[in-house]
Amino acid sequence: MTDWGKDEERLVVRAVDVLCGVLSGAPVEPARQVIASRALAQIELQLFPMHEESELEENTEAAAAEATDDQWTDDAAVRRWLAGVLHDHAAEYNDYHEVAEGDWGFVDDVGHPAWPLLELSPFSRRLRLLQDATAKTGAGLGRDIGVGAHQLGHWAAGRSRPGPAERKALAGAFGIHPAWLDPSRDDQPDIELYRFRSCPCETAGTMTREGLGREEPDWYESAAEQAGAVRWCDGCGQPWLKDSADWLLPLPPGEETIPYYGSLADGQHPAIYVRHRSLDEAWPPVLWRPPHHPLKRTRNRTAYLVPSLLTDAPLPPAPAPSPPKPRGHVPSEEPARANASWCLTCQSLVNAPPAEPGGPWVLLHRSERRRGVSTWSYPSRRDAFHAAAHMAILGLMDDKIAQDLFADQAHEQVVARYLELNPDTDLFMVAELVPMSPTQF
Repeated sequence: MTDWGKDEERLVVRAVDVLCGVLSGAPVEPARQVIASRALAQIELQLFPMHEESELEENTEAAAAEATDDQWTDDAAVRRWLAGVLHDHAAEYNDYHEVAEGDWGFVDDVGHPAWPLLELSPFSRRLRLLQDATAKTGAGLGRDIGVGAHQLGHWAAGRSRPGPAERKALAGAFGIHPAWLDPSRDDQPDIELYRFRSCPCETAGTMTREGLGREEPDWYESAAEQAGAVRWCDGCGQPWLKDSADWLLPLPPGEETIPYYGSLADGQHPAIYVRHRSLDEAWPPVLWRPPHHPLKRTRNRTAYLVPSLLTDAPLPPAPAPSPPKPRGHVPSEEPARANASWCLTCQSLVNAPPAEPGGPWVLLHRSERRRGVSTWSYPSRRDAFHAAAHMAILGLMDDKIAQDLFADQAHEQVVARYLELNPDTDLFMVAELVPMSPTQF
């Protein structure tokens, strides 16, 4: 067993909250994969003390790269994915370092104190993080709301939940709007604290764009990687990644290039660019500001300023996106003897080849201005991107980056490079297919 205390517990709870807030209900894409791997690495630094950091980073990046949309559908799904990854990595860690029960560094697959933290509901995480951010002790908070510290412990562990009067008293003690503790939010992650349209700081303005762990800004070889560049707010210094829907996602600490120029934190100290706050403190830093200068250390527990976002009522959840509409020419429906499939892009049956019932097929769509959609069918996503890369490389014969990517069989990046350099192409994508019974048509 490793040394484990409140500091380690606090960091794990916060990392889980970040993961659930950023990933829940969102598609798997480069920006979220980077954040997932970094937050996961923060947990593994506590769990696996004998691993080298480079090894942890490699393991967490691989786990994020292998995640699927189904594993990030909601808070509970993210926690199941996280628990599965950590249990697998724990077994590999114990075997690699040849440690057994009773040895220092051994991670018990059942009894380690980290596992119950992965099961905490959003309400229990919210209660713990608010108590930590406002620097309230269990006894002090209990006096403020008229309950014993043991009752707070039950709420924080998920064994019970407060009633209406107790929720109102908790909100008053924390200085937040009561709606944030409404029972309807108990099982919903606080995604509003981790996804923004613009930096929520008071001095938000321009952003300084830097590389993601690379020194040369032109290192990026595809549109997807280029979109993963870090955007540092020149007002407060918060680092962000932008996803495909233009949400700004706060970036956990890592090895990205930190700008040494830009607006200063207070006109005298470039603190915003040299102090990248860890997840062991109230987070993200753009919301939770200490009352003193960020470089000043105090002996007392820090009570962070409650952000205005939490003093106002939370916005209602955004409506579910409407189903995609047909683009370009819609091919006519064709009878399928087996494996009839419905394309989510063109909303129609498209040349489903004969195959065993239930067999998967993937479609590749391509269209340009003043040209209808051309569609091809392939038995796998890999085959579809392989064909797409061959089509794309014909228009990139003079582009060295594309040629290198093609030689390395980085087919998806070849397609992204083509779209980046050929804006006249309206549609060049691999579509998801949903197998359906031929009798439904």
